Amino acid sequence: MTDPADPQKERLQVVLARHGLASRRGVVSLIEEGHVSVNGQIVLVKGFRVNPSTDKISVDGNDLAVESGRVLRYFLLSKPKGVMTTLQDPHADRVIADFFKDIPERVFPVGRLDRDTTGLLLVTNDGDLAFRLTHPKFGVEKKYKALVEGRLSEPEILRLKKGIPLEEGKTAPCKISVLEEFAAFGRMPARTLALVVLHEGKKRQIRRIFEFIGHRVIELERVNFGPLTIGQLRPGQRRELSPAEVSQLRKAVGLPPSPEAEDNG
Repeated sequence: MTDPADPQKERLQVVLARHGLASRRGVVSLIEEGHVSVNGQIVLVKGFRVNPSTDKISVDGNDLAVESGRVLRYFLLSKPKGVMTTLQDPHADRVIADFFKDIPERVFPVGRLDRDTTGLLLVTNDGDLAFRLTHPKFGVEKKYKALVEGRLSEPEILRLKKGIPLEEGKTAPCKISVLEEFAAFGRMPARTLALVVLHEGKKRQIRRIFEFIGHRVIELERVNFGPLTIGQLRPGQRRELSPAEVSQLRKAVGLPPSPEAEDNG
């Protein structure tokens, strides 16, 4: 048995999430379903504590690399259209991992953008931060620009703000504002550019809520994630976050600032 008093030990699900195997909730399922072993023994208890520098951790027989002097990395990627938000997909032309082949650390996307959605995507190997940024209880805002067919009426906007019933449950209240309206031209129908602010992230949520009220989404771009903005990054470009930006993200989810930011004063 591991000794929970050992300061070098941490919860198994934290270590697994940090390796990018799944979200924190996803790796708990891996543990409870018997996919994970530590030093040759199957572990079924999610609170099990391990030393990632010395314990041999395996998932379905595949060993995780022993962590030694692990470096946390944080990137902002401007995701292009047509890219799948996964690390591996044999059926996809391009995946997120294609943009990070030169990075020695195993990094993974924070949440998902669907294949045709563009814009701001956070990529990191910090499982703790990633879990909190994607969990609805922490209320991190994500802003999107949505170009939709047709004009949005005030009753429709109010309905979107209050929440739309989807198969997996009603969406949480959100913010909707009209940025610009475009008149019909030739065969092109009237269109509306709207700003949508969410605190949750159901699968294809924005496309589905607009479809529910009869408006097809033509283009969708995420422009903000918490305190971060897409800025001037062009599709396919990335940049590493500064220690101050990492601290802003950590503050947004109730974590202490990064040590690097503290050192820089």
